[in-house]
Amino acid sequence: MLSIDILKDEYWWGGLIKDAENMPYSAETVLRFDLERNRRGQSAPLYLSSKGRYIWSEEPFIIEFNKGKITVESEYEVKVVKAGETLRDAYLEAMKKHFPFKEGIHTPREFYIYPQFNTWMELIKEQKQDDIIKYAEEIVENGYKPGILMIDGGWQICQGTWEPRYDMMPDPKAMTDRLHELGFVVMIWVSPFMCSEGKTFLELYVDYAVEGVSEELRYNHLLRYKDGTPAIDHWWSGYSSIYNFNLPDDCAHMDKQLRHLMDDYGFDGFKFDGGSYKPQEFIMGTDFYGDYTLSQLNNAWMEFASSYKFHEVKDSWKQGGKQIIQRLVDKGHKWKGNGIDCLIPHSCFIGLIGSPFVCPDMVGSGSWTAFIKGELDEELFVRMAQCSALFPMMQFSALPWRRLSENGQKICKEMAELHEVMYPEIEKVLENTEKTGEPIIRSMEYMYPGCGYEKINDQFVLGENILVAPVVVKGEVVKTVHIPEGTWIEQNFGKVYEGPCVANIDAPIEILPWFKRK
Repeated sequence: MLSIDILKDEYWWGGLIKDAENMPYSAETVLRFDLERNRRGQSAPLYLSSKGRYIWSEEPFIIEFNKGKITVESEYEVKVVKAGETLRDAYLEAMKKHFPFKEGIHTPREFYIYPQFNTWMELIKEQKQDDIIKYAEEIVENGYKPGILMIDGGWQICQGTWEPRYDMMPDPKAMTDRLHELGFVVMIWVSPFMCSEGKTFLELYVDYAVEGVSEELRYNHLLRYKDGTPAIDHWWSGYSSIYNFNLPDDCAHMDKQLRHLMDDYGFDGFKFDGGSYKPQEFIMGTDFYGDYTLSQLNNAWMEFASSYKFHEVKDSWKQGGKQIIQRLVDKGHKWKGNGIDCLIPHSCFIGLIGSPFVCPDMVGSGSWTAFIKGELDEELFVRMAQCSALFPMMQFSALPWRRLSENGQKICKEMAELHEVMYPEIEKVLENTEKTGEPIIRSMEYMYPGCGYEKINDQFVLGENILVAPVVVKGEVVKTVHIPEGTWIEQNFGKVYEGPCVANIDAPIEILPWFKRK
């Protein structure tokens, strides 16, 4: 067991994205996390300090903050390193030593130039060909530029049988031809799961009790326990068996299906959902055949997914320095508690674990139940569009012209146009990130250490010269902005501010407060 004293005025970030809105941790923090079993979304065995220290291990560990001490439990080596004096020093040293960005990293620019669209919130599980085409045509008709279009789950025969349902997509090639004609890059949803019945499952299962079946054959597909029983995961879409992408035969089986979708039907890439495996028996202590850990299972899924040029993932472990497009873990349609309040701290966090190529969740969230129940909050929807506009990526799902008033539609369109106009600036930051590994979205403490900005979670810096301070509190029309050192020009009203200072910026529903460094 490793024990670390928290220094005076020292703050910590790291571990699990699902708690990033409660960071930084300090001497007053009391918490305990198991990085192997408590994961959802992006995570890493890394904690970074505002005093230039970091904690790292190659494997998950249990960490506890209590009474001014950090306690780490692990059977593996855990390093505590003094890298410098600041959070930035700690990150850069950890990145260079443990997850360096290799020369030649280049993520597809199609993800960044225009806002992405995802059919989920309008079609849910009814991903029908005619409705998808209508969805895409409306995007263009309403003046949005065609970019990435993701077709979400519900199109397939079942999990693991990645063939379109005839009643949903009678002619998928004709559909993708039309979507390409409109100018879209077309991605489609898949997962690492498989329905635990039916032809495909039985082909891969190979009943281990059948006489004459060798041990090698019985375990060359699917995640299994040591007695050969397939592991079953309970996730939001049901109960499923699981591909094991550490096994070459499972990789080949999945890849063959996906290449068929690309070569014969014209799809360009895939939204790779899932990745946080938690089969119940494993949680209770039963081990997998092959002694695979949850981390190894996730890493294999990430490696498989990122082998496709156009991919998106959202559940990752220790993927720092990798050329992987990630979306934040799903957000609720709410102001506080995994809602809009988490977009900035979660995006700053993911950069600090070396995964900067990030898209926030869908504008308005992907919480379809809120919309079905008539709980759509137009103010929240608009503020989420503003919050996302100057992220490296932006994604709509619910269509503003179907959901909002004329004014709400107008503001969302303006935010999409702002993202497009600012793409050259985003591109500069992106190129620097691909070369240096520095985050794209940066916290105030990362950029301006020692200025009392440690706990600011409602504004961020894009690169080094763009300060963004969206409204994330319901009903707020004046935004308090902490302006750092330097000369900054507010981009709505043209007022010049000399930092450091605190400014109250008028921010009615139409206004996203943001600044350029002079």
